[in-house]
Amino acid sequence: MYSYVKERKLSKKKLLISLSCLLIAGCGLISYRFYHQQQNKKDSAVFQEETLPVLALPDAQQKGVKPFSVDAQVVLDYYDGKESEINNITQFEGVYRGNQGIDYALNDQVFEVQAVFSGEVSDVRNDELFGNTVVIQSGDLIITYQSLDAIQVKKGEHIEQKQTIGTAGKNIYNKDLGNHVHIVTQVNGKLVDPETIYDKTLEELK
Repeated sequence: MYSYVKERKLSKKKLLISLSCLLIAGCGLISYRFYHQQQNKKDSAVFQEETLPVLALPDAQQKGVKPFSVDAQVVLDYYDGKESEINNITQFEGVYRGNQGIDYALNDQVFEVQAVFSGEVSDVRNDELFGNTVVIQSGDLIITYQSLDAIQVKKGEHIEQKQTIGTAGKNIYNKDLGNHVHIVTQVNGKLVDPETIYDKTLEELK
């Protein structure tokens, strides 16, 4: 009788120990899974906070367009030392000078002036002779838009191709042209004919 009771007590003891072990193991597993779930949430939150915005890269295949979408015409051509069917010499205060850019007009009408390429506005100013001026840099190409009115961009602003810069206006230097836009283009610091940059990529202009 003694041994039977003792064996039963031992069996109960073993059962309690086993159940306790299972309970401890179960609690440990639950704690482990809960900890990792919380850690994953933290890692996910940190990852989301450090995610950087995707920036649009310049279009390498972007080709230059004319600075307007209307039927404006060349009224004062670029002076390259050669004869031109369109006048390319300006007289101001009794002095004749070759035109360093091109002037476009639309029968004295006001029209929107648009960006030839995407780029950054490096300067916005009012020139005493050439009127309101906007300078836009696109890589090695710098385009100066002058004789503007109603300027719609600011210095330091990034603009897209065909975005409106302002409208054609008037200036003192070429007041006889009425409302027009004067365009000057430089590639690597060298003046070039604005008409030669249209329908070409920036890479082709180098």
